[in-house]
Amino acid sequence: MRRTALVLAASLLVGTCAGLVVRSGNAAESVAALPLAQPRTTEELRVPVPPKRAASALREASVAPARITIPRLKVKSRLFAPSQLDRGPSWWKVTGRPGGGDTVAIAGHRTTHTKPFYFLERLQRGDRVFVSYRGRTYRYRVVSSRVVSGDDLHIADAVGYERLLLTTCTPRGSARWRLVVSALPL
Repeated sequence: MRRTALVLAASLLVGTCAGLVVRSGNAAESVAALPLAQPRTTEELRVPVPPKRAASALREASVAPARITIPRLKVKSRLFAPSQLDRGPSWWKVTGRPGGGDTVAIAGHRTTHTKPFYFLERLQRGDRVFVSYRGRTYRYRVVSSRVVSGDDLHIADAVGYERLLLTTCTPRGSARWRLVVSALPL
């Protein structure tokens, strides 16, 4: 296995060198002039250290999934894609994300599946909501709640500033109306 890794690394090294040489001169002469010596130690196979930008991109890709925490309701949950509402609280399609300066809308079931927003009507003005997104936690304070028609899809339209909307069906067991809780960044 170790020998296979060495041969593979040597092939990559030679291929990389050939690519650099070919770009700078005649391909036939450059490739013929390459030495075919195999590396003898793992010291010769060192991979270059990626630049800082690549390292930070790698860290960002491994950041934990988005989460929502609502202390008053004792809700701590992962945030899911819009198509996965049955798994837990989910982002609305075509709305912003925290820190983007736009409307951020999150929906959750009230009586089915994981029931994350079962007690959403208990949120009061001043309660805090935390959304962790891309390695950063955004804090919001509840400013209002209202009930709108279940057909009103414009409740999450952009308004020119960042706000968080938490939505669920109301009354419990019916999809006729929507309870909408609004919160602003702290």
